[in-house]
Amino acid sequence: MTPNPSALRLPADVERTLSYWLAEPRFAVEREALQALVASAEAGSTVALAEILDAYSQVLPIGTGGRRGKVGPGPNRFNKVVVRETAQGLVQAMRAAGDTPQVAVVYDTRTHSRDFAFAVAEQCAAGGLTVVLLDAPRPTPELSFLVRRLGCGAGVVISASHNPPEDNGIKIYGPDGAQVLGERDAALMRAILSVQELPELQEEQRKLIHVLSPERVAAEADPPYHAYVLAQGVAPPDLSAAGLKVAFTPLHGVGHTSVLPALRARKIEVVPVERQCDPDGGRFSTVRSANPEAPESMTMAIQLAEETGADLVLATDPDADRLGACVRGRDGKFVPLDGNRLGVLMLDHVLANATIPANGWVLTTLVTTPLLATMSQARGLMVVDDLLVGFKHHAGMAAEHPERTVVFACEESHGYNRGDEIRDKDGSIAALLLAEAAALAKLRGETLLDVLDTIWCRFGYHREKTLNYMAPGLAGRQAIAALMQAWRTSPPAGFAGLTTRRFEDRLQPRHTGSPTRDLPGDVLSLELEGEGGKKCRLVLRPSGTEPKLKIYGLARSAPEIDRAELPAVVSQIDGVVEAVLADAHAQIEVMMRPWLGPAS
Repeated sequence: MTPNPSALRLPADVERTLSYWLAEPRFAVEREALQALVASAEAGSTVALAEILDAYSQVLPIGTGGRRGKVGPGPNRFNKVVVRETAQGLVQAMRAAGDTPQVAVVYDTRTHSRDFAFAVAEQCAAGGLTVVLLDAPRPTPELSFLVRRLGCGAGVVISASHNPPEDNGIKIYGPDGAQVLGERDAALMRAILSVQELPELQEEQRKLIHVLSPERVAAEADPPYHAYVLAQGVAPPDLSAAGLKVAFTPLHGVGHTSVLPALRARKIEVVPVERQCDPDGGRFSTVRSANPEAPESMTMAIQLAEETGADLVLATDPDADRLGACVRGRDGKFVPLDGNRLGVLMLDHVLANATIPANGWVLTTLVTTPLLATMSQARGLMVVDDLLVGFKHHAGMAAEHPERTVVFACEESHGYNRGDEIRDKDGSIAALLLAEAAALAKLRGETLLDVLDTIWCRFGYHREKTLNYMAPGLAGRQAIAALMQAWRTSPPAGFAGLTTRRFEDRLQPRHTGSPTRDLPGDVLSLELEGEGGKKCRLVLRPSGTEPKLKIYGLARSAPEIDRAELPAVVSQIDGVVEAVLADAHAQIEVMMRPWLGPAS
């Protein structure tokens, strides 16, 4: 039966796009799946109808971490057509910018990642570009390093990071090894949207694709990257005297290819979760979410740590650019640490043990703990702490000031880096720094939790927490947009008894003098104050990679706390953050629920 989109009574723009995909020859590779979806909707499936509305309502955007989405047919889905259009847009954008006509391509362990990577390589070669493709799953930061090392004009990673297993994505990097930003980002998106034809790869163009076999990847691509990662450590080369043992999981991703060599080079004993070193066909079957931000993702690693007597649990996400961790406390139980506290521990370790260059600086975002800035400034370091979320903004600052050296870079969502030759977050550098810090603390008879207490007593207790308000599909995007516009137009008077004293809309023009810091972002920030000196920052930001609204609460105490008074201060500040977030969530629920329908 021939599909009949008009029978579905779709919005005119959706029907027009759907009909185009059903008829245009270049979408033939997705036609069978699309016809089945339309037939299901015609048969009365509300699920299929909702899928069509979402999949054909917009073009899959370039968000915080490239283009990511559910694999399936449609312009708002991830498929070979969208991948090839993206690659062709990249070709056109590179030609227009005069970039070196060479592209490096890396992929992770997700379903179809290798197929998508070869589709990118073929489309780039069809456009006359030379392609270097690592034919073994490797970390995203290794791609950033490779782009700079080979002098490529661009780099591509096929990955959806820690998104659900049904998703995949593409990250695009410029010649500086950073994800595209600002005008380059806009130019790339314009080029992608302008793609009308996809040149076919000619047989003679196949010689432009240089595929490195797994053996060559291990022998040629990995060693320089691993050496650079190790060079970012700041501890003695042999930490075996500490007796630190680490349980590590790559969560079915690629982290074991970079984390294990780094830690073992420092003579730290590492026991990997072997079951989760298996790619698992991209199913991530042993975890609800392969996101190391979620403590439950480390369940198997914690079990292994308890069985083996490990002191520290580490986890990287599937493309190994983020790090999660749990620390064994004095009572023997493992305590998960959020991304802010991990960053504080790494920075403290760097400041205590590295030679800090006079031109060094620290880079963080407006939703990352302000404790990083306080610690850095106490050492006389320059700090930029108002960047938008996404390490491409850290990289943008580095590009603006090549005379400066990145002592440490951090964002609250478990992203960290150090040094200048990788322009993205790196889970292996983070794992090395945290393990070094744990080893040196153990030599002193302390845990990382003890180190945190010492930091808080000096600089003040800091608490940050993030809530995620899930809002999937077209209705979700509309609900988030409506809420952001309502609060942008009329900011809330306050939350939980605290009054809004300052409101900032990051879509409004800024004039810091830095193109990166002045970039617009769909972010609202409210500084709240109340009786007794209570203060809290509340920030709202639609996720750039997942269907959710992110709600951040940040509060801190005064510095110089007596250790005996710390528990009471912790309780007070935690209470402020919890109350503000609870009230904000309640108000958001009232405003967004009519768009989303009854709560399930």
